[in-house]
Amino acid sequence: MIISDRKDQNGFENIQQGKSTLYINRSFSCSELAQALLAGEENFRSKYNLELIPASKFARVYKFNAIINNSGVCLYYKRYLDRSALDFFKHLFRKSRCRRAFEASEMLCENGFLAPVAVVVGSYKTGFLNKDDFVVTLEAENAKKFSQWLPENTQDLTASGLHDERQMFTSFGNTVGQMHAKGIFHGDLRLGNVLAVRDNTAWRFIFLDNERTRRFGRLAGRLRLKNLVQINMCRSDAISNTARARFFKAYLQHNPDITKRRKSWAKIVIKKTNRRLRKKARL
Repeated sequence: MIISDRKDQNGFENIQQGKSTLYINRSFSCSELAQALLAGEENFRSKYNLELIPASKFARVYKFNAIINNSGVCLYYKRYLDRSALDFFKHLFRKSRCRRAFEASEMLCENGFLAPVAVVVGSYKTGFLNKDDFVVTLEAENAKKFSQWLPENTQDLTASGLHDERQMFTSFGNTVGQMHAKGIFHGDLRLGNVLAVRDNTAWRFIFLDNERTRRFGRLAGRLRLKNLVQINMCRSDAISNTARARFFKAYLQHNPDITKRRKSWAKIVIKKTNRRLRKKARL
């Protein structure tokens, strides 16, 4: 499986050529891909068959195949777009969304969690101050979005399927609980930003869209609550109240400071989730 447990920026080589700047992961040296990217996006597009993948309106994501270390691999190319004119001015004084996402993903890996493995992080200068930022990541084998592992109907689950479903929610509760215990807040923890992988009897989770993910000395209650509401926003007949309770029970094992207030916390999460769902329905 191609998933990194830990890497740091020392594992990346900085290469500049013309208007292109690349940080290339030394573990996945690939001169052909590097040269194609250094030559600019047009050249890169002409050499690889890019398949557009659904994403937010502030990014363009493409899937493609390449040869790395003499092996064929599947990769994703994500180009970050400015969300507004304000974004442009912000990036004159702070790191780009792409760079923040990359560094947050590295932080997750350093703390024992999983994020997409970056092969290349780069930018193309498009003007005096303008630049396009992008990242190329490896596809994780056997990984699917969390929702894709859910059954269409829990009533039709076999004993084995029921066991897997219970284990998945318990494992996810443990993982998010451990993240929060370490002071890590994910910027957008909706289930669409979580990939799940089943290895034999164990579940592992890969966190996407990490540009707003941060680590604090102590996680504030409002941020903890925000993540729990984001997770609970997924409304599906395939997720029973029992499954949600199983997740929360596992989560609490790693956050004993709120265990005594678990009933009030559960009520607040439900209340805020319903409020957000009503607002979403109106929009």
